[in-house]
Amino acid sequence: MGAPLSGSRPAHPGRAALALFAGVATSAIGYTILIVFAPLAAEDLLGSPRWAGLPTALATTGVALGTSLLPGVTTRHGWRRALVLAYWSGSVAALFGAVAAGLGRFPLMVAGIFAVGGGYSASRLSRYVAADLYDASRRSAAIGWNVWAAALGSVSGPLLLDVTRRGTVALGLPEASGPFLVTAVAFALAGLILRLLFPAALGHPGPDPGTASWPDDDAGRPAGVRLAVVALVVSQVVMVLIMTMTPIHIRHGGLGLGPVGVVLASHTFGMFALSPLVGVVSDRIGAVATIGAGIVLLVASGVLAAAVAPGSALMAFALFLLGLGWCASFVAGSALLTESTPLAHRVRVQGRVDSAVWGAAAAAGLASGVLLSAVGYVLLCVLASVVALAPLVFVRAGLTSATSSRPAPGPAA
Repeated sequence: MGAPLSGSRPAHPGRAALALFAGVATSAIGYTILIVFAPLAAEDLLGSPRWAGLPTALATTGVALGTSLLPGVTTRHGWRRALVLAYWSGSVAALFGAVAAGLGRFPLMVAGIFAVGGGYSASRLSRYVAADLYDASRRSAAIGWNVWAAALGSVSGPLLLDVTRRGTVALGLPEASGPFLVTAVAFALAGLILRLLFPAALGHPGPDPGTASWPDDDAGRPAGVRLAVVALVVSQVVMVLIMTMTPIHIRHGGLGLGPVGVVLASHTFGMFALSPLVGVVSDRIGAVATIGAGIVLLVASGVLAAAVAPGSALMAFALFLLGLGWCASFVAGSALLTESTPLAHRVRVQGRVDSAVWGAAAAAGLASGVLLSAVGYVLLCVLASVVALAPLVFVRAGLTSATSSRPAPGPAA
């Protein structure tokens, strides 16, 4: 199998994988603290939670646009330059958002958040770069470790909310600008890490010259792609619907930023901390079965979140299950997409699929505030649980396809 990066796959890809890992971990600090804080800032500026999902929607729209455009930049300039450019652009956008938030300019603030999302697309596409550093037998594990990198930042991000607030006030800066400043620093560091550590020789993707075109009658590969796309889209939508409105639900329950941070940290821990193990399991039992397990966890999380008190230990556990269900679907879906797509089409397909994933998540983020105002948090969670069931028909088709594609056993001796 030829390598989709320029030159041959490195015999010791550790340096490149470490650079990707560190960039994802660092940028996750800034993105997560901003996404957790943004709905609260929106409610404060607008006086209502109705459009509190708008910042998250625009951030995910930015990610969708970035994941669509970044593969084209990569083709011309290589992965290293593309990732560094995305991270540093996100840093500048966060500084712009800090000024807008400090001045109370909501439209400019959300414009900055949108551009930050575009920069964060570098982190989202890094898992595909990591996967292509290794052979197929280690692909899910490589993706799992790359996803786990975000745990280092995503778990700490929500916990830094109160510290950031106090530090910003102590410096005499507007309180609302603090999370944006943290984001700006984190993205700048992520870009610097990639610039210094990622080998330039591995920077350019390219199809294997011997790779045949994708045959129209190959039923197995399109079936795998369909399942991967549905799993990635649905898991992202369900996660965004519940996660985005949970901070507001907790605050409406009379609690402050402390419980918000604990519950969201539990959620991000579920999303990322066990991803290496999820990757190993996916390599062992198969991506299709792992996606099925993710569906079960997503449904259970929505039901539990709807039934428990805001800010309680059980709510933290429900959000942990939400994150773990997303993780199973995301890691296995990413691996299935990679292995189901020929090299000649891989970068283009990965970019388009991630754009669809984040576009759907943006719509879910926007809808979450409207649904919270219209039907309340309980019904919002129930609806998300129903949506989580959507990939089941594709899981069944995927299992059937996988079974039929196995070679028949030889005659008995």
